[in-house]
Amino acid sequence: MKSIRIEDDIHTRLTALVGELTAESGRMQTYADAIAKMLDTSVVLPEDLIKKIKDLIKERKLIGYKNHLEFVRDAVRDRLEEVLEEEFYVKVPIPREEYDILEKILDETAAPYKDPSDYIRKNISEVVERYKSERKEKE
Repeated sequence: MKSIRIEDDIHTRLTALVGELTAESGRMQTYADAIAKMLDTSVVLPEDLIKKIKDLIKERKLIGYKNHLEFVRDAVRDRLEEVLEEEFYVKVPIPREEYDILEKILDETAAPYKDPSDYIRKNISEVVERYKSERKEKE
């Protein structure tokens, strides 16, 4: 067995994780167990991507994100929901300002849409159905 030097704040975090793992498993855990768990469940992101996320949180004061970890967890959760929800999915970037204005318009006009995404989906469906009907008439 080898020993390593760790900083006090890392020691505190590892001890907390050992406590969580012990509570989950019902048996005593060690730092080695905690480190193995972290390595098994961690994702390494490029430093420049982490910097962009941190800068975005700082500059835009994104509501609810205390740090980049929360942002990444939320982004992964959202993407997973999108993929599971849709049989086919194409990501189309929409400027935040335009999305927010559309959301405001839908609220103010009591339009029959839950949100801008619902509006976009229903409009696409209408256009596709119209196209199919026109094709069918031509045949």
